[in-house]
Amino acid sequence: MNAVLILSACLYMALARPDGPPKDACTDMLPVHGDATVSGEPPYAVTIDSMTYATGSPVQVTVATTNETSFRGFFVQARVNDTDFETNTALGMFSDYPAQTGGVECTDRNANSAWGHKNNNDKTSVVATWTYDGPCEDVGDLAFRVTVVQGNPRTRYYTDIVSSNLMFDAEMCRVASTTTEQPNGADSTTTEQPNGATSYVISSIFTIITSIIVAVLAY
Repeated sequence: MNAVLILSACLYMALARPDGPPKDACTDMLPVHGDATVSGEPPYAVTIDSMTYATGSPVQVTVATTNETSFRGFFVQARVNDTDFETNTALGMFSDYPAQTGGVECTDRNANSAWGHKNNNDKTSVVATWTYDGPCEDVGDLAFRVTVVQGNPRTRYYTDIVSSNLMFDAEMCRVASTTTEQPNGADSTTTEQPNGATSYVISSIFTIITSIIVAVLAY
């Protein structure tokens, strides 16, 4: 009997994943908690502070409750929002996230291509910065796909919470490219000025030449 209880406890800890989403969930973004026991409109939302993306341009991403219902776990990715949205690869990288959250390595490109919880404490809102780090070209509209685990019990979770679309900003790419191609400030804006001694010598020579010309004309 004791062995069964111990085995059950170990299995629960393995499935609950209080330390964050596993890499195995990077494609379907489903928690290994069994079938969800909730349905209907999720009491959570993902919002963004920009409607466009370009290489190196940051976007603030917020996952929050819409009615004070706390949550314990979450998983966020940016993907191309097309007919393959549910299986597309994560894009960009997350940074500036709070301590109770962290990056998840869902691609070989970087260790923060996805973002999720690092403990199962109750949360009402989490915020991070996402930056597109691919080539500055239009890969299609992007959107953030989110899974939120409410917990109590762990089968209370919501999937496919989706943000508004981000459209490619070609102008932002052109501005960034122009800035990058400019020479550095010292070379482009600064002309070497003569020092004080050099200025004095030049002034003296000019005075002498002027005096000679005046004398010649007077003669």
